Amino acid sequence: MKNFFLFFVLLFAGTETPAQIDVTWGGQQTASPKNSLLENILGGDDTHVYALKVKSNGSGDANRYYIDTYSKKSLGLISTTAYNLPVQTERSSFWEQFFMHAGKFRTSQIEKVIYLNGKFFVFSSFYSRNKQMNYAYVQTISEKGQLNPEIHPVDSIVADSKRNTGLFKIVLSADKKHFLVSHTEPLDMYPFERFSCKILNEDLSPFWKKDFELPYKDKQFHIAKYCLDSAGNLFILVNIDKDKENQARNKPAYRYSIFAYFCKRDQLREYTIDLGDKYISEITCDLNAAGDLICAGFYSKNSESSQAGTFFLKIDKTSTEVAERNIHEFDKDFLMEFMTERKVDKGKELYNFDIHYLLLRDDGSAVMIAEQYFMDIVSYYNPASRSYSYAYHYYYNDIIVVGFDPKGQTTLLKKISKYQHTVNDGGPYSSFVLVDGKDMLHFIYNDNPDNSHRSESEIAHGHVENMNNPGRSVVVMVSMDMKGNTQRTQLLDNHARKNKCWFRPKMNKNITEKDLILFSGTGKYYRLGRVTL
Repeated sequence: MKNFFLFFVLLFAGTETPAQIDVTWGGQQTASPKNSLLENILGGDDTHVYALKVKSNGSGDANRYYIDTYSKKSLGLISTTAYNLPVQTERSSFWEQFFMHAGKFRTSQIEKVIYLNGKFFVFSSFYSRNKQMNYAYVQTISEKGQLNPEIHPVDSIVADSKRNTGLFKIVLSADKKHFLVSHTEPLDMYPFERFSCKILNEDLSPFWKKDFELPYKDKQFHIAKYCLDSAGNLFILVNIDKDKENQARNKPAYRYSIFAYFCKRDQLREYTIDLGDKYISEITCDLNAAGDLICAGFYSKNSESSQAGTFFLKIDKTSTEVAERNIHEFDKDFLMEFMTERKVDKGKELYNFDIHYLLLRDDGSAVMIAEQYFMDIVSYYNPASRSYSYAYHYYYNDIIVVGFDPKGQTTLLKKISKYQHTVNDGGPYSSFVLVDGKDMLHFIYNDNPDNSHRSESEIAHGHVENMNNPGRSVVVMVSMDMKGNTQRTQLLDNHARKNKCWFRPKMNKNITEKDLILFSGTGKYYRLGRVTL
Protein backbone atom coordinates (compact mmCIF):
# COMPACT_ATOMS: atom_id res chain seq x y z
CA MET A 1 0.00 0.00 0.00
CA LYS A 2 1.25 3.44 -0.91
CA ASN A 3 0.12 6.16 1.49
CA PHE A 4 0.23 9.50 -0.28
CA PHE A 5 -1.34 11.30 2.65
CA LEU A 6 -1.86 9.55 5.94
CA PHE A 7 -2.80 11.89 8.72
CA PHE A 8 -3.18 15.55 9.50
CA VAL A 9 -4.74 17.80 12.12
CA LEU A 10 -6.77 20.88 11.30
CA LEU A 11 -6.80 23.68 13.86
CA PHE A 12 -9.20 26.59 13.37
CA ALA A 13 -8.96 30.01 14.94
CA GLY A 14 -11.49 30.25 17.72
CA THR A 15 -11.78 26.48 18.22
CA GLU A 16 -10.32 24.77 21.22
CA THR A 17 -10.39 21.18 19.97
CA PRO A 18 -8.58 20.14 16.78
CA ALA A 19 -10.50 18.09 14.19
CA GLN A 20 -8.82 14.90 13.02
CA ILE A 21 -9.24 13.11 9.72
CA ASP A 22 -7.25 10.30 8.12
CA VAL A 23 -6.90 10.07 4.32
CA THR A 24 -5.23 6.98 2.83
CA TRP A 25 -4.62 6.04 -0.82
CA GLY A 26 -4.01 2.47 -1.92
CA GLY A 27 -1.57 1.44 -4.62
CA GLN A 28 -2.19 1.78 -8.34
CA GLN A 29 -4.01 -1.21 -9.89
CA THR A 30 -4.76 -2.41 -13.42
CA ALA A 31 -8.33 -3.34 -14.34
CA SER A 32 -8.85 -7.06 -14.86
CA PRO A 33 -10.25 -8.59 -17.02
CA LYS A 34 -9.05 -6.48 -19.93
CA ASN A 35 -11.34 -3.62 -21.02
CA SER A 36 -13.34 -3.78 -17.80
CA LEU A 37 -14.17 -0.64 -15.84
CA LEU A 38 -15.12 -0.06 -12.21
CA GLU A 39 -18.64 1.34 -12.45
CA ASN A 40 -19.82 1.73 -8.87
CA ILE A 41 -18.67 1.28 -5.28
CA LEU A 42 -21.39 -0.84 -3.68
CA GLY A 43 -20.48 -0.71 -0.01
CA GLY A 44 -18.38 -2.44 2.59
CA ASP A 45 -17.88 -3.37 6.21
CA ASP A 46 -15.09 -3.33 8.81
CA THR A 47 -12.76 -5.46 6.67
CA HIS A 48 -13.83 -5.31 3.02
CA VAL A 49 -14.91 -2.94 0.25
CA TYR A 50 -17.13 -4.12 -2.63
CA ALA A 51 -17.46 -2.66 -6.13
CA LEU A 52 -19.31 -3.40 -9.38
CA LYS A 53 -17.16 -3.84 -12.49
CA VAL A 54 -18.47 -3.97 -16.07
CA LYS A 55 -16.80 -5.37 -19.18
CA SER A 56 -18.22 -4.35 -22.53
CA ASN A 57 -18.03 -7.18 -25.05
CA GLY A 58 -18.78 -4.98 -28.04
CA SER A 59 -21.82 -4.84 -30.30
CA GLY A 60 -23.98 -7.92 -30.41
CA ASP A 61 -22.89 -9.32 -27.05
CA ALA A 62 -24.16 -8.63 -23.56
CA ASN A 63 -21.96 -6.83 -21.05
CA ARG A 64 -20.30 -8.96 -18.38
CA TYR A 65 -20.62 -7.96 -14.73
CA TYR A 66 -18.24 -8.63 -11.84
CA ILE A 67 -18.27 -8.00 -8.11
CA ASP A 68 -14.83 -7.03 -6.79
CA THR A 69 -13.74 -7.52 -3.20
CA TYR A 70 -11.01 -5.22 -1.81
CA SER A 71 -9.21 -5.10 1.51
CA LYS A 72 -10.41 -2.14 3.53
CA LYS A 73 -6.96 -1.80 5.11
CA SER A 74 -4.70 -1.99 2.03
CA LEU A 75 -7.40 -1.08 -0.57
CA GLY A 76 -5.96 -3.81 -2.81
CA LEU A 77 -8.02 -6.27 -4.84
CA ILE A 78 -8.69 -9.63 -3.15
CA SER A 79 -11.02 -11.35 -5.61
CA THR A 80 -13.30 -10.87 -8.61
CA THR A 81 -16.55 -12.81 -9.08
CA ALA A 82 -18.41 -12.88 -12.41
CA TYR A 83 -22.17 -12.43 -12.30
CA ASN A 84 -24.55 -13.32 -15.13
CA LEU A 85 -27.91 -11.62 -15.45
CA PRO A 86 -30.97 -13.92 -15.66
CA VAL A 87 -30.86 -15.83 -18.95
CA GLN A 88 -33.61 -15.00 -21.45
CA THR A 89 -34.73 -17.35 -24.22
CA GLU A 90 -36.51 -14.78 -26.36
CA ARG A 91 -34.75 -14.43 -29.69
CA SER A 92 -33.88 -11.03 -31.14
CA SER A 93 -35.57 -9.95 -34.34
CA PHE A 94 -33.70 -9.55 -37.64
CA TRP A 95 -34.06 -5.78 -37.27
CA GLU A 96 -32.43 -5.83 -33.83
CA GLN A 97 -29.57 -8.07 -34.94
CA PHE A 98 -28.79 -6.33 -38.23
CA PHE A 99 -29.50 -2.66 -37.46
CA MET A 100 -29.07 -2.50 -33.66
CA HIS A 101 -26.18 -5.01 -33.44
CA ALA A 102 -28.05 -7.08 -30.86
CA GLY A 103 -27.07 -10.61 -29.92
CA LYS A 104 -28.97 -13.78 -30.75
CA PHE A 105 -31.08 -13.47 -27.60
CA ARG A 106 -32.51 -10.37 -25.98
CA THR A 107 -30.64 -9.50 -22.81
CA SER A 108 -31.54 -8.15 -19.39
CA GLN A 109 -30.14 -4.92 -18.00
CA ILE A 110 -29.14 -3.98 -14.46
CA GLU A 111 -31.44 -1.51 -12.70
CA LYS A 112 -29.59 -1.31 -9.38
CA VAL A 113 -27.20 -3.27 -7.14
CA ILE A 114 -27.55 -2.78 -3.37
CA TYR A 115 -25.21 -4.20 -0.73
CA LEU A 116 -27.04 -4.87 2.52
CA ASN A 117 -26.18 -6.99 5.56
CA GLY A 118 -23.73 -9.29 3.82
CA LYS A 119 -25.71 -9.71 0.57
CA PHE A 120 -25.82 -8.11 -2.85
CA PHE A 121 -29.34 -7.52 -4.14
CA VAL A 122 -29.14 -7.33 -7.94
CA PHE A 123 -32.24 -5.77 -9.50
CA SER A 124 -32.52 -6.22 -13.27
CA SER A 125 -35.17 -5.77 -15.96
CA PHE A 126 -36.07 -7.42 -19.25
CA TYR A 127 -38.41 -6.24 -22.00
CA SER A 128 -40.31 -9.03 -23.76
CA ARG A 129 -41.41 -7.96 -27.21
CA ASN A 130 -43.39 -11.17 -27.63
CA LYS A 131 -45.45 -10.58 -24.49
CA GLN A 132 -45.30 -6.77 -24.69
CA MET A 133 -44.24 -6.64 -21.07
CA ASN A 134 -41.34 -5.08 -19.16
CA TYR A 135 -40.32 -7.30 -16.22
CA ALA A 136 -38.20 -6.55 -13.13
CA TYR A 137 -36.35 -9.25 -11.15
CA VAL A 138 -34.05 -9.49 -8.15
CA GLN A 139 -31.39 -12.06 -7.23
CA THR A 140 -29.05 -12.20 -4.25
CA ILE A 141 -25.32 -12.92 -4.09
CA SER A 142 -23.37 -13.63 -0.92
CA GLU A 143 -20.16 -11.79 -0.01
CA LYS A 144 -18.23 -14.87 -1.11
CA GLY A 145 -19.81 -14.71 -4.57
CA GLN A 146 -22.33 -17.52 -4.11
CA LEU A 147 -25.32 -16.85 -6.36
CA ASN A 148 -28.77 -17.72 -5.08
CA PRO A 149 -30.34 -19.44 -8.14
CA GLU A 150 -33.82 -18.30 -7.14
CA ILE A 151 -34.99 -15.40 -9.31
CA HIS A 152 -37.68 -13.22 -7.70
CA PRO A 153 -40.06 -11.41 -10.09
CA VAL A 154 -40.81 -8.11 -8.38
CA ASP A 155 -42.74 -5.99 -10.89
CA SER A 156 -44.03 -5.74 -14.46
CA ILE A 157 -45.29 -3.07 -16.87
CA VAL A 158 -47.58 -3.47 -19.87
CA ALA A 159 -45.63 -1.93 -22.75
CA ASP A 160 -46.33 -2.36 -26.45
CA SER A 161 -43.07 -0.78 -27.65
CA LYS A 162 -39.42 -1.11 -26.68
CA ARG A 163 -39.09 2.64 -27.13
CA ASN A 164 -41.78 3.31 -24.52
CA THR A 165 -41.47 0.65 -21.82
CA GLY A 166 -42.05 2.71 -18.69
CA LEU A 167 -39.49 3.10 -15.92
CA PHE A 168 -38.56 1.13 -12.80
CA LYS A 169 -37.20 2.83 -9.68
CA ILE A 170 -35.52 1.00 -6.76
CA VAL A 171 -35.08 2.81 -3.42
CA LEU A 172 -33.74 1.57 -0.07
CA SER A 173 -35.55 2.92 3.00
CA ALA A 174 -33.78 5.22 5.44
CA ASP A 175 -33.52 2.46 8.06
CA LYS A 176 -32.31 -0.02 5.38
CA LYS A 177 -35.06 -2.53 6.19
CA HIS A 178 -37.32 -2.14 3.15
CA PHE A 179 -37.01 -1.86 -0.62
CA LEU A 180 -39.29 0.32 -2.70
CA VAL A 181 -39.92 -1.02 -6.20
CA SER A 182 -41.87 1.54 -8.18
CA HIS A 183 -42.75 1.97 -11.82
CA THR A 184 -44.32 4.62 -13.99
CA GLU A 185 -46.48 3.56 -16.91
CA PRO A 186 -45.45 4.23 -20.53
CA LEU A 187 -46.32 7.70 -21.78
CA ASP A 188 -49.69 8.29 -23.45
CA MET A 189 -51.12 4.88 -22.55
CA TYR A 190 -53.64 6.31 -20.08
CA PRO A 191 -55.46 9.67 -19.80
CA PHE A 192 -54.15 10.26 -16.25
CA GLU A 193 -50.86 9.69 -14.46
CA ARG A 194 -50.55 6.11 -13.23
CA PHE A 195 -47.76 4.57 -11.21
CA SER A 196 -47.34 1.59 -8.93
CA CYS A 197 -45.39 1.17 -5.68
CA LYS A 198 -44.47 -2.08 -3.95
CA ILE A 199 -42.61 -2.35 -0.64
CA LEU A 200 -40.51 -5.45 0.02
CA ASN A 201 -39.00 -6.57 3.30
CA GLU A 202 -35.30 -7.41 3.53
CA ASP A 203 -36.11 -11.09 2.86
CA LEU A 204 -37.96 -9.92 -0.32
CA SER A 205 -41.39 -10.81 1.07
CA PRO A 206 -44.12 -8.25 0.22
CA PHE A 207 -45.00 -5.58 2.79
CA TRP A 208 -47.59 -3.58 0.82
CA LYS A 209 -48.49 -2.74 -2.78
CA LYS A 210 -50.51 0.16 -4.12
CA ASP A 211 -51.49 1.38 -7.58
CA PHE A 212 -52.01 5.12 -7.86
CA GLU A 213 -53.96 7.11 -10.46
CA LEU A 214 -53.84 10.88 -10.11
CA PRO A 215 -55.82 13.52 -12.03
CA TYR A 216 -52.82 14.81 -13.96
CA LYS A 217 -51.71 14.11 -17.50
CA ASP A 218 -48.60 11.93 -17.58
CA LYS A 219 -46.61 14.58 -19.46
CA GLN A 220 -47.42 17.09 -16.71
CA PHE A 221 -46.40 14.87 -13.79
CA HIS A 222 -42.71 14.35 -12.96
CA ILE A 223 -41.51 12.36 -9.93
CA ALA A 224 -38.38 13.96 -8.46
CA LYS A 225 -37.70 11.83 -5.38
CA TYR A 226 -39.04 9.01 -3.18
CA CYS A 227 -38.59 8.82 0.61
CA LEU A 228 -39.59 5.74 2.62
CA ASP A 229 -39.73 5.80 6.43
CA SER A 230 -39.26 2.95 8.91
CA ALA A 231 -43.04 2.37 9.21
CA GLY A 232 -43.42 1.91 5.46
CA ASN A 233 -44.99 5.32 4.80
CA LEU A 234 -44.06 6.74 1.41
CA PHE A 235 -43.38 10.37 0.49
CA ILE A 236 -43.07 11.38 -3.17
CA LEU A 237 -41.75 14.77 -4.29
CA VAL A 238 -43.29 15.69 -7.65
CA ASN A 239 -43.17 18.54 -10.15
CA ILE A 240 -46.49 19.29 -11.87
CA ASP A 241 -46.70 21.45 -15.00
CA LYS A 242 -49.70 23.74 -15.04
CA ASP A 243 -52.20 23.71 -17.91
CA LYS A 244 -51.58 26.57 -20.31
CA GLU A 245 -54.99 28.07 -19.58
CA ASN A 246 -54.12 28.20 -15.85
CA GLN A 247 -50.73 29.83 -16.31
CA ALA A 248 -50.46 33.43 -15.20
CA ARG A 249 -48.14 35.69 -17.14
CA ASN A 250 -44.65 36.00 -15.62
CA LYS A 251 -45.57 33.47 -12.95
CA PRO A 252 -44.30 29.89 -12.41
CA ALA A 253 -45.64 27.46 -15.04
CA TYR A 254 -45.27 24.56 -12.60
CA ARG A 255 -45.65 23.70 -8.95
CA TYR A 256 -44.18 21.20 -6.50
CA SER A 257 -46.14 18.88 -4.23
CA ILE A 258 -45.47 16.12 -1.73
CA PHE A 259 -47.74 13.09 -2.05
CA ALA A 260 -47.69 11.17 1.24
CA TYR A 261 -49.11 7.66 1.44
CA PHE A 262 -49.74 6.44 5.02
CA CYS A 263 -49.91 2.67 4.61
CA LYS A 264 -51.70 1.69 7.85
CA ARG A 265 -54.55 4.10 7.11
CA ASP A 266 -54.40 3.51 3.34
CA GLN A 267 -54.50 7.29 3.03
CA LEU A 268 -52.98 9.47 0.31
CA ARG A 269 -52.46 13.17 1.05
CA GLU A 270 -51.07 15.97 -1.08
CA TYR A 271 -49.03 18.82 0.40
CA THR A 272 -48.61 21.71 -2.03
CA ILE A 273 -45.33 23.55 -1.62
CA ASP A 274 -46.54 27.08 -2.21
CA LEU A 275 -44.22 30.09 -2.16
CA GLY A 276 -46.76 32.45 -3.71
CA ASP A 277 -45.50 34.16 -6.85
CA LYS A 278 -41.92 32.95 -6.27
CA TYR A 279 -40.30 30.32 -8.46
CA ILE A 280 -38.99 27.18 -6.78
CA SER A 281 -35.72 26.79 -8.67
CA GLU A 282 -34.26 23.86 -6.68
CA ILE A 283 -35.76 21.53 -4.09
CA THR A 284 -34.97 18.32 -2.25
CA CYS A 285 -36.40 16.39 0.68
CA ASP A 286 -35.50 13.70 3.21
CA LEU A 287 -36.63 12.11 6.47
CA ASN A 288 -35.00 13.17 9.73
CA ALA A 289 -34.28 10.96 12.75
CA ALA A 290 -37.72 11.69 14.23
CA GLY A 291 -39.46 10.61 11.03
CA ASP A 292 -40.47 14.14 9.98
CA LEU A 293 -40.18 15.03 6.30
CA ILE A 294 -37.89 17.99 5.63
CA CYS A 295 -38.01 19.94 2.35
CA ALA A 296 -35.48 22.62 1.53
CA GLY A 297 -34.29 24.46 -1.53
CA PHE A 298 -33.84 27.72 -3.38
CA TYR A 299 -36.40 30.16 -4.76
CA SER A 300 -36.25 32.93 -7.35
CA LYS A 301 -38.21 36.08 -8.05
CA ASN A 302 -37.43 35.95 -11.76
CA SER A 303 -37.00 32.48 -13.27
CA GLU A 304 -36.82 28.75 -12.64
CA SER A 305 -33.00 28.60 -12.99
CA SER A 306 -31.83 31.41 -10.67
CA GLN A 307 -31.65 31.73 -6.88
CA ALA A 308 -32.66 34.70 -4.70
CA GLY A 309 -32.89 32.89 -1.37
CA THR A 310 -33.66 29.70 0.53
CA PHE A 311 -36.78 28.05 1.93
CA PHE A 312 -37.45 25.32 4.52
CA LEU A 313 -40.53 23.21 5.21
CA LYS A 314 -41.24 20.42 7.73
CA ILE A 315 -44.13 17.92 7.73
CA ASP A 316 -44.60 16.55 11.24
CA LYS A 317 -44.68 12.74 11.51
CA THR A 318 -47.39 12.63 14.20
CA SER A 319 -49.81 15.32 13.08
CA THR A 320 -49.03 14.83 9.35
CA GLU A 321 -49.35 18.62 9.07
CA VAL A 322 -46.87 21.29 7.95
CA ALA A 323 -45.15 22.26 11.20
CA GLU A 324 -42.52 24.74 9.97
CA ARG A 325 -42.27 26.97 6.90
CA ASN A 326 -39.58 29.62 6.47
CA ILE A 327 -38.18 31.74 3.64
CA HIS A 328 -34.86 33.61 3.70
CA GLU A 329 -33.69 36.08 1.04
CA PHE A 330 -29.96 36.39 0.31
CA ASP A 331 -28.63 39.68 1.63
CA LYS A 332 -26.55 42.12 -0.39
CA ASP A 333 -23.23 41.20 1.26
CA PHE A 334 -23.64 37.52 0.40
CA LEU A 335 -24.62 38.24 -3.21
CA MET A 336 -21.58 40.51 -3.60
CA GLU A 337 -19.35 37.49 -3.01
CA PHE A 338 -20.55 36.29 -6.45
CA MET A 339 -21.12 39.51 -8.43
CA THR A 340 -20.52 43.25 -8.49
CA GLU A 341 -22.50 45.69 -6.37
CA ARG A 342 -23.97 47.19 -9.53
CA LYS A 343 -25.46 43.81 -10.56
CA VAL A 344 -26.84 43.26 -7.07
CA ASP A 345 -28.52 46.69 -7.12
CA LYS A 346 -30.08 45.78 -10.48
CA GLY A 347 -31.69 42.74 -8.88
CA LYS A 348 -29.45 40.06 -10.40
CA GLU A 349 -29.67 36.64 -8.74
CA LEU A 350 -27.43 33.62 -8.44
CA TYR A 351 -27.97 30.99 -11.12
CA ASN A 352 -27.74 27.25 -11.83
CA PHE A 353 -27.03 25.98 -8.31
CA ASP A 354 -27.91 22.29 -7.97
CA ILE A 355 -28.53 20.76 -4.53
CA HIS A 356 -26.27 17.77 -3.86
CA TYR A 357 -26.80 17.12 -0.13
CA LEU A 358 -29.39 17.71 2.60
CA LEU A 359 -27.81 16.70 5.91
CA LEU A 360 -30.34 16.26 8.72
CA ARG A 361 -29.10 16.40 12.31
CA ASP A 362 -30.52 14.70 15.40
CA ASP A 363 -31.42 18.05 17.01
CA GLY A 364 -33.70 18.96 14.09
CA SER A 365 -31.27 21.29 12.34
CA ALA A 366 -30.16 20.76 8.74
CA VAL A 367 -27.38 21.64 6.30
CA MET A 368 -28.00 22.05 2.58
CA ILE A 369 -25.08 21.97 0.11
CA ALA A 370 -25.33 23.07 -3.52
CA GLU A 371 -22.93 23.52 -6.44
CA GLN A 372 -23.12 25.74 -9.50
CA TYR A 373 -23.28 23.60 -12.62
CA PHE A 374 -24.08 24.38 -16.23
CA MET A 375 -23.08 23.27 -19.72
CA ASP A 376 -22.54 25.36 -22.86
CA ILE A 377 -22.47 24.08 -26.43
CA VAL A 378 -20.33 26.13 -28.81
CA SER A 379 -20.66 25.55 -32.56
CA TYR A 380 -17.93 26.18 -35.14
CA TYR A 381 -18.60 26.51 -38.86
CA ASN A 382 -16.00 25.25 -41.34
CA PRO A 383 -16.58 27.06 -44.67
CA ALA A 384 -14.27 24.65 -46.52
CA SER A 385 -16.34 21.57 -45.64
CA ARG A 386 -19.57 23.53 -45.10
CA SER A 387 -20.13 21.68 -41.86
CA TYR A 388 -20.43 22.43 -38.17
CA SER A 389 -18.48 21.00 -35.26
CA TYR A 390 -19.47 21.33 -31.63
CA ALA A 391 -17.59 21.76 -28.37
CA TYR A 392 -19.24 20.87 -25.06
CA HIS A 393 -18.13 23.03 -22.12
CA TYR A 394 -18.76 21.75 -18.58
CA TYR A 395 -18.68 24.16 -15.63
CA TYR A 396 -18.59 23.03 -11.99
CA ASN A 397 -18.07 26.15 -9.91
CA ASP A 398 -18.71 27.54 -6.43
CA ILE A 399 -20.26 25.60 -3.55
CA ILE A 400 -22.88 27.09 -1.22
CA VAL A 401 -23.39 25.78 2.32
CA VAL A 402 -26.71 26.70 4.01
CA GLY A 403 -27.41 25.95 7.67
CA PHE A 404 -30.95 25.76 9.13
CA ASP A 405 -31.91 25.64 12.80
CA PRO A 406 -34.73 23.28 14.00
CA LYS A 407 -37.31 26.00 13.22
CA GLY A 408 -36.06 26.34 9.66
CA GLN A 409 -34.38 29.70 10.15
CA THR A 410 -31.24 30.19 8.04
CA THR A 411 -28.27 30.36 10.44
CA LEU A 412 -25.33 29.92 8.04
CA LEU A 413 -24.51 31.00 4.49
CA LYS A 414 -21.04 30.18 3.24
CA LYS A 415 -19.48 30.30 -0.21
CA ILE A 416 -16.60 27.95 -1.03
CA SER A 417 -14.89 29.29 -4.15
CA LYS A 418 -14.19 26.74 -6.87
CA TYR A 419 -13.73 27.00 -10.65
CA GLN A 420 -13.69 23.88 -12.86
CA HIS A 421 -14.15 24.23 -16.62
CA THR A 422 -13.40 21.32 -18.95
CA VAL A 423 -14.26 20.68 -22.59
CA ASN A 424 -15.64 17.55 -24.32
CA ASP A 425 -14.99 15.22 -21.38
CA GLY A 426 -18.39 14.98 -19.66
CA GLY A 427 -16.92 16.39 -16.44
CA PRO A 428 -15.93 13.11 -14.66
CA TYR A 429 -13.04 14.81 -12.83
CA SER A 430 -15.05 17.86 -11.77
CA SER A 431 -17.44 18.49 -8.85
CA PHE A 432 -16.56 17.43 -5.26
CA VAL A 433 -16.86 14.80 -2.55
CA LEU A 434 -18.38 15.72 0.80
CA VAL A 435 -17.09 14.09 3.99
CA ASP A 436 -19.61 14.75 6.76
CA GLY A 437 -17.92 15.05 10.12
CA LYS A 438 -21.10 16.47 11.77
CA ASP A 439 -19.44 19.51 13.38
CA MET A 440 -16.94 19.68 10.50
CA LEU A 441 -17.55 19.42 6.75
CA HIS A 442 -14.75 18.44 4.37
CA PHE A 443 -14.93 19.14 0.61
CA ILE A 444 -12.49 17.19 -1.60
CA TYR A 445 -12.00 18.08 -5.28
CA ASN A 446 -9.50 18.62 -8.10
CA ASP A 447 -8.03 22.11 -8.20
CA ASN A 448 -5.55 24.18 -10.16
CA PRO A 449 -2.16 23.95 -8.35
CA ASP A 450 -1.73 27.73 -8.67
CA ASN A 451 -4.56 28.19 -6.15
CA SER A 452 -2.33 26.58 -3.50
CA HIS A 453 -0.29 29.77 -3.43
CA ARG A 454 -3.28 32.04 -2.86
CA SER A 455 -4.54 33.15 0.54
CA GLU A 456 -7.98 32.19 1.84
CA SER A 457 -8.99 35.85 1.51
CA GLU A 458 -8.02 35.95 -2.18
CA ILE A 459 -9.85 32.72 -2.92
CA ALA A 460 -12.93 33.84 -0.97
CA HIS A 461 -13.14 36.97 -3.16
CA GLY A 462 -13.14 34.95 -6.36
CA HIS A 463 -9.45 35.04 -7.30
CA VAL A 464 -9.46 31.38 -8.34
CA GLU A 465 -7.60 29.80 -11.25
CA ASN A 466 -9.50 27.38 -13.48
CA MET A 467 -9.04 23.61 -13.16
CA ASN A 468 -9.22 22.74 -16.86
CA ASN A 469 -6.76 19.83 -17.00
CA PRO A 470 -7.31 17.06 -14.43
CA GLY A 471 -3.98 15.48 -15.36
CA ARG A 472 -2.20 18.60 -14.11
CA SER A 473 -4.38 19.26 -11.09
CA VAL A 474 -4.00 18.66 -7.37
CA VAL A 475 -6.54 17.10 -5.00
CA VAL A 476 -7.39 19.56 -2.24
CA MET A 477 -9.58 19.42 0.82
CA VAL A 478 -11.40 22.46 2.18
CA SER A 479 -12.56 21.85 5.74
CA MET A 480 -15.24 24.04 7.33
CA ASP A 481 -16.64 24.29 10.83
CA MET A 482 -20.23 25.29 11.53
CA LYS A 483 -19.21 28.92 12.00
CA GLY A 484 -17.95 29.08 8.44
CA ASN A 485 -14.21 29.03 9.21
CA THR A 486 -12.25 27.17 6.54
CA GLN A 487 -8.84 25.57 6.03
CA ARG A 488 -7.40 24.35 2.72
CA THR A 489 -5.03 21.34 2.51
CA GLN A 490 -3.44 19.62 -0.49
CA LEU A 491 -3.89 15.84 -0.48
CA LEU A 492 -2.52 14.49 -3.76
CA ASP A 493 -0.80 15.63 -6.96
CA ASN A 494 -2.56 14.09 -9.98
CA HIS A 495 0.53 14.86 -12.09
CA ALA A 496 2.97 13.22 -9.71
CA ARG A 497 5.57 10.86 -11.16
CA LYS A 498 4.20 7.39 -11.96
CA ASN A 499 0.68 8.51 -10.97
CA LYS A 500 -1.57 7.40 -13.86
CA CYS A 501 -4.81 7.87 -11.93
CA TRP A 502 -6.83 11.07 -11.66
CA PHE A 503 -9.27 11.69 -8.84
CA ARG A 504 -12.96 11.22 -9.80
CA PRO A 505 -15.13 12.95 -7.17
CA LYS A 506 -18.49 11.64 -8.39
CA MET A 507 -17.60 8.02 -7.55
CA ASN A 508 -17.56 7.58 -3.77
CA LYS A 509 -19.40 5.63 -1.09
CA ASN A 510 -19.84 5.67 2.68
CA ILE A 511 -19.22 2.07 3.73
CA THR A 512 -19.49 2.68 7.49
CA GLU A 513 -20.51 5.67 9.59
CA LYS A 514 -16.90 6.87 9.70
CA ASP A 515 -15.39 5.47 6.49
CA LEU A 516 -15.81 6.81 2.97
CA ILE A 517 -14.22 5.23 -0.11
CA LEU A 518 -12.79 7.41 -2.91
CA PHE A 519 -11.86 6.51 -6.49
CA SER A 520 -9.16 7.65 -8.91
CA GLY A 521 -8.86 6.29 -12.41
CA THR A 522 -7.93 6.86 -16.05
CA GLY A 523 -8.38 4.13 -18.64
CA LYS A 524 -7.28 0.77 -17.29
CA TYR A 525 -5.50 2.20 -14.23
CA TYR A 526 -7.28 2.98 -10.99
CA ARG A 527 -6.69 3.47 -7.28
CA LEU A 528 -8.99 3.44 -4.24
CA GLY A 529 -8.75 5.84 -1.34
CA ARG A 530 -10.25 5.88 2.15
CA VAL A 531 -11.28 8.75 4.39
CA THR A 532 -11.69 7.90 8.07
CA LEU A 533 -13.17 10.30 10.60
